[in-house]
Amino acid sequence: MRNRAAIRSAFAFSLGALLVVAAIRAGAFPQTLNAWEARYDASSSGDTAACQLCHANANGGDPWNGYGWDLRESLADPSCDLNGNGVISNDEAFFCVELLNSDADGSGNDNVMEIGLSTQPGWTNDAFNTFYFRSGSVTANNLPPGNIGKLDPDGTEPPPPPPPPPPDDDAKLPPGQLKRNTIVVKPGDSIQAAIDRAEPYTRIYILAGVYRELQNPTNGLNITKNGIRLIGQSAPGKRVVFENAGSQRNGIVVVPPDRADCMSCHSDMAPPFPVLPGVEPGLKMRNPMMADFEIRNITIRGFRNNGLFTENLDGFKIINVESVDNTNYGIFPTLSKNGLVTHSRAVGSNTDSGIWVETSENVVVTHNVVEENVNGFEVSNSDDVLVAHNESKNNTIGAAILLLPDIFDDRAGAKRIDLRDNYIHDNNMPNTARPGSILSFIPSGLGVLYLGVDDSLISRNRIENNDFVGIAVVDYCLPLIGTPFQCPPPFGIPGLPSDPTVTPEFLADQFAANNRVEENVLINNGTNPQPGPFQPFAADLSLLTFGDEGNCYEENIFTTFVSTLGFLPACP
Repeated sequence: MRNRAAIRSAFAFSLGALLVVAAIRAGAFPQTLNAWEARYDASSSGDTAACQLCHANANGGDPWNGYGWDLRESLADPSCDLNGNGVISNDEAFFCVELLNSDADGSGNDNVMEIGLSTQPGWTNDAFNTFYFRSGSVTANNLPPGNIGKLDPDGTEPPPPPPPPPPDDDAKLPPGQLKRNTIVVKPGDSIQAAIDRAEPYTRIYILAGVYRELQNPTNGLNITKNGIRLIGQSAPGKRVVFENAGSQRNGIVVVPPDRADCMSCHSDMAPPFPVLPGVEPGLKMRNPMMADFEIRNITIRGFRNNGLFTENLDGFKIINVESVDNTNYGIFPTLSKNGLVTHSRAVGSNTDSGIWVETSENVVVTHNVVEENVNGFEVSNSDDVLVAHNESKNNTIGAAILLLPDIFDDRAGAKRIDLRDNYIHDNNMPNTARPGSILSFIPSGLGVLYLGVDDSLISRNRIENNDFVGIAVVDYCLPLIGTPFQCPPPFGIPGLPSDPTVTPEFLADQFAANNRVEENVLINNGTNPQPGPFQPFAADLSLLTFGDEGNCYEENIFTTFVSTLGFLPACP
């Protein structure tokens, strides 16, 4: 199915149902084009192309271009059934292909970027277009049609506005008309009581208002059942706000039943999450996992430690969730997989990270805003994560992509964590991380930090006005030499204590290797670094590795660089 599977699986639910819709032709019927134009009303791509938005011929039908074929296949792909109702709507199919590059034009611009810029997601210039036929045959090297407007971005356009959030087909129904398996919660009711009486795969629809839950002194809400959809009312001027009822540590916790009593294992829910005597530290993914959680249109505010926390969850969607002033972590999936975090905002996690994806796999983080955190985004010890089309501003570090030793036993490695098409700027907030923590040693003013991460792509980001560094690719042990977290010799200073969590296995993997940094625009970074030992490394681009480890740079726009190699290696 072309190269769609890796992206779709990042937010696929385990539906187990197959849909027979092969006869449905994406874009062939006026109602499909009308639905497309209603979703992307700011774009003129459909106005100029009409049926040729998806088809080779002006009257539709066989064959399809790459975008139309991707949409056609999406209508038969159970992973695109976002609300789990057994029917894939046009809007769900449109959303499902937004992060693909259907015209395969070589620019890397995905469909949602081209739509936002009013170019053609299914066409590229010259004879480089592929046609797909219902019979299964494919023809390459076709010319595009004429007179359908601009086909590809030229790179000079400003960033497009964000697209609408993922559709929720029944979100606008009045509560009395909602489907069965729905519980409606109104102000004054208990959300936890609704969760407790819900069967698995129940939709809990919450009317706008401010809610506090008093049942649990540690967690505001506990969710330990599969398939719960926690949907807040979404309307102009109306919002569901979930607040700390007093001194609760966590806002919403989605974990297996035996993990809901956090304080039976931990003495504190702040990092580094110290465990009680006799409790074995560390956790791993386990089977069976919890499955299929969705939360949408809810603000989580003022919890002592974490806003939204998931653990051992296969299949999650976090949509239009706002974390405000949750001290350690705002939105925090861990030991989880096949997830989506989109159209959300995290502000005020002033000792750690706004959005942290930890020890997880196959997660898409897109169209979010993070600000006034220590780390805006953090991804650590995870594989196959896409961070795209986000904005990170006014944090200490815009995006921290990390391999960490203290969770290396939980999940080894950090690979294929791609960062593209983001706007990362003005991340100069003073570092307010917990004193003595490893994060507290990192200077402010850092746009993007890749620390010990491998096989990843950093591409087409706009990174500007970060006082220390724009993009830093760094071996884990190198910047920690001489600190309490230094690695043992030969990567640390002999005679000084080293971090006991750094194992021989971690040392073998601590190198940042085989990362590509390409087509980024870096402006005015590294111009006002904090005084101290890191000051000489201030620049738009910093490559700090013990040797040439296969990292490469291509077609970036920048002014200054620092490299322990003396140069920035070109990409082959």
